[in-house]
Amino acid sequence: MHIGRDVNFADHLYVDEEFCALISIGDSTFFGPQCMILAHDAGPETALGAVRVGPVVLHPSCHVGGRTIILPGVEIGPRTVIAANSVVSRSLPADTVCGGRPARPFSTLSQYIEAHRRRLEVARTFKYSEYDVPNLSPERRAALVSAVLAGDVYMLGGRSAELQGIAGSQRTPLGTYVPRRPLGGSHGREAPRV
Repeated sequence: MHIGRDVNFADHLYVDEEFCALISIGDSTFFGPQCMILAHDAGPETALGAVRVGPVVLHPSCHVGGRTIILPGVEIGPRTVIAANSVVSRSLPADTVCGGRPARPFSTLSQYIEAHRRRLEVARTFKYSEYDVPNLSPERRAALVSAVLAGDVYMLGGRSAELQGIAGSQRTPLGTYVPRRPLGGSHGREAPRV
């Protein structure tokens, strides 16, 4: 299995162990909790005595929302954001925000970022390093909850806090890990390198 640098595997991520050699995860990809990556479909096994297998390719800088299921035979373009609780049953283009069952693009990445940029200009903000769970005092918790109940709130510095090692989640190493070459592109039509 190819796992790039700076990848975050959240709690309870399920990876299809039996066919993990068909899975490629690009650098700087993030998974929310309880996601599933499947490289096989056992649906036809009872009737046909066959299990369908297919590659799963996530290009760099994807963000996969919690409880998303990624099915075999899909390629997810770079810088793609997938909304929580989606089912990815077909390939998704680069630089898009996608969601649903099945997941489909509903916005460009630039439109999504611009919408949040406008909201951020008027929203309350909190420093991630001060409001991360280990640093969340009862007073800070009360202030955060009060602000959220009043409107949009943004946490600032989450990724920078991770890079400084003062907050956030564990990721694959940035400088020491040398990944295998990923599966071929073209929607997984090339043979995997095992």
